[in-house]
Amino acid sequence: MAKTLFRVFLIVIALLAAAALFCLLVYESVDEHSFPEVHVRAPGLVLSPVESDWSTAVLGGLLHKAGWHEDSGAAADLGEVLDFPGPFTFEEGYAATLELFREDEAVLLEDGPLPGDYECLICLEKPKEGRGSHGRFTFRLSFTVPEPEPEFFTGEDALRQGEVFVVRLTNVPKGETPAASTELGMSVFMPAGEGEWLAAIPVGNTRPPGVYTVSVATSSVKWEAKVTVKAFAFDTQNLIIDTSDPVISEANSPAAYAQYREKIPPLYETFDNEMHWGGVFAMPASGRISTQFGSIRYTNSNWSSPRHHWGVDIAADRGTPVNAPNGGRVVFAEYLLNTGNTAVIEHGGGLKSYYYHMDALHVRPGDMVKKGDRIGDVGSTGYSTGPHLHFETRIGNQAINPLMLCEASSSLLFFEETAGQL
Repeated sequence: MAKTLFRVFLIVIALLAAAALFCLLVYESVDEHSFPEVHVRAPGLVLSPVESDWSTAVLGGLLHKAGWHEDSGAAADLGEVLDFPGPFTFEEGYAATLELFREDEAVLLEDGPLPGDYECLICLEKPKEGRGSHGRFTFRLSFTVPEPEPEFFTGEDALRQGEVFVVRLTNVPKGETPAASTELGMSVFMPAGEGEWLAAIPVGNTRPPGVYTVSVATSSVKWEAKVTVKAFAFDTQNLIIDTSDPVISEANSPAAYAQYREKIPPLYETFDNEMHWGGVFAMPASGRISTQFGSIRYTNSNWSSPRHHWGVDIAADRGTPVNAPNGGRVVFAEYLLNTGNTAVIEHGGGLKSYYYHMDALHVRPGDMVKKGDRIGDVGSTGYSTGPHLHFETRIGNQAINPLMLCEASSSLLFFEETAGQL
């Protein structure tokens, strides 16, 4: 009996030893090759984990063997892309988390593909449930969103004398100011938003009809645009003036014109780099248009000496308020023999408005004005036959139609009319 029990004991010991050996062999056979194959997929892209931290259930979960594996070569570098390389497809049964970093700072996907270097970390985790296997897999993806190329847009390019050709640039690199050149006249780019610039280029009232070239450049790109100038049918006017009137005589004297040339034309070459105006211009005074823009003027039937009328005349009662038609900076406010009480407002980029013959001035040089601010009163000072406001607009030395600026269809406002269509 004792021998039988001893044999049974040896058999049990042998079986336990065999079982233990078997378990040991099974346990030792578990390595990273036993990890599940887990991938993250996107259109045209399959990612493998760069780190695997996995606990494998052995013998039905009686044991668990933890393992860790690293494969830095599995990190994907997509180089330059224009957008985030999603959407991703994940393995079923895993909880997915995604972290996105732009130049080492965490960002949100909805922030959009701003230029810069990105790293995307994706984690797939299978939580521990009962005796099952569990763990996490980490994937790494890097890419660069390049700076977008500057883009070039133009407004209407078939224009009448007195209108404005508008150029807009987008995606201009930070710290860079684009440049434009053309024989049409002053061409100053003004910032109009993040990476956006706008230039208003005059088609003066005396600009001969034809085709003109506008050249635009940034540090890396150059463009050319063609502008067709069409003739405008300007009317004629014979102005009757009593030249024997001593006030008129003084206003029409060589000294008066010399004073005007000293004060006003030098302003043509100045400009602000900032755009002060916005939207449609308003008429500066209420009244009847007594002389149109660009009229060919004669004085006292002297048909041999025509002159161009550079603005519009608004006939109104003395004292009628004169208001700023748009935002700007007052660059001149002074009495001149020829133009009387005179004010000039710089609206940005060399676009200026001029106001002559006023009864009084309510602004001084350096004042910043908003649309509707009172700058003066209608009068009849200087070379004038009755109460009226001479309202003139120029870009540089080129006169443009001020009434055009006061219309919603103005060529100056092309990009406001087409907002959202670029």
